[in-house]
Amino acid sequence: MKNIKKILAMALCLTLVLSILGSCKKTPVESPTPSADTPPSTDVTPGDDKPVEPVGASYDIGFQVWGAGVPILDSFGDAIEWCLTTLGHTYTRASDDFSADKELSNAQNFIAAGKDGIMIQLSAGPVLNQVAKECADKKIPLATYITIGDDPDIENLAKTNEYWVGACDSQLVLDGELVAQYALDAGCTKAVIIGGNIGDNSQDQRQNGFTRVFEAGGGKVLSVARCTDNSEAPAKAEDMLAANADADCLYAMVGDYVEGSMLAIENLGRSEKIKMFMSCVDATSAKYIQEGKIIAGNDGISLGAYIATTMIINFLDGHPIKDANGYSPRFSAKPIKVDGSNVDRYLSVFFSNDQTIKPVNKVMLEGLLWRNNPNVTYQTYLDLIDAMGELDYIAKQNGL
Repeated sequence: MKNIKKILAMALCLTLVLSILGSCKKTPVESPTPSADTPPSTDVTPGDDKPVEPVGASYDIGFQVWGAGVPILDSFGDAIEWCLTTLGHTYTRASDDFSADKELSNAQNFIAAGKDGIMIQLSAGPVLNQVAKECADKKIPLATYITIGDDPDIENLAKTNEYWVGACDSQLVLDGELVAQYALDAGCTKAVIIGGNIGDNSQDQRQNGFTRVFEAGGGKVLSVARCTDNSEAPAKAEDMLAANADADCLYAMVGDYVEGSMLAIENLGRSEKIKMFMSCVDATSAKYIQEGKIIAGNDGISLGAYIATTMIINFLDGHPIKDANGYSPRFSAKPIKVDGSNVDRYLSVFFSNDQTIKPVNKVMLEGLLWRNNPNVTYQTYLDLIDAMGELDYIAKQNGL
């Protein structure tokens, strides 16, 4: 009888233990995996003062600039470097040394190295299709920025190449149109133009835009000088101005040709008669605006470097930005007017010694990234690009 009682007691204890263990057991929960339907959790929203570090993979990007040693081109590469390092990615930077052959070989080297993505400041248009095909063969995303290739090629890639990320340039024709209006508003009627080499698409577009608006407004373009590089500017500007003694304004289509043109004007003793205008304002030419030696200009061309960087990160994250037709987009930044009234503010944003102050700062970049802003769309890009056409908006985003 004692043995039976012991056995029953032991059985009761075992039953109680099993009951307790069963009540403590939890149903396993799988960790969510980011997908198109379940965006990653993030505390960052556009406009947050203190964004957290980016969520997601770190990528190794190869990017190219058309040449080194030219301030405006260096600034494009510097912008991409800043974006990638600020957002937690690595990169290799290459100069194409102003050569189509080097532009192609640099891209092919990046492909062979197995870069996660490639970005090209594409100044040699015919290179685009070959690079795009080789990238697609190796499943490497490709984007172009600032100088982006010919429109028919871009449109075709958007429809046929699944590894084409898209492009972002600036509205170059509008650049010229706006400068023409600045000149007309200043009372100018007879203009000369100086800029980069014939066949440079950016220069052609600005020249065409300026000529159309200036002549539609009653002015006349007397002559155009196109230079292989800025070393030709002093002589070509002087010859052009000497042959057109009645010119009352000069349009330098990029900052590289400002100082050579100024030297020519001084040599001819016409500083009081010639009003200067420009596109692609940089730190040096902005100082001439401060001094009143240049009446007005515009900028914003570097914005394409910032925008294109976010596009390739979104693509690599599996959430490419697509336009209303479902194609990889082509964005165009708007020109920003720079004159005596806002040049100090322009310098404080575009050329600040504070590395947190940028035309597209970290918070603005993260607002364009799916990993930080799961609601980002094509329209988000359009809205920001439109807003950035005003210097006041960019300055306020930087607390200035």
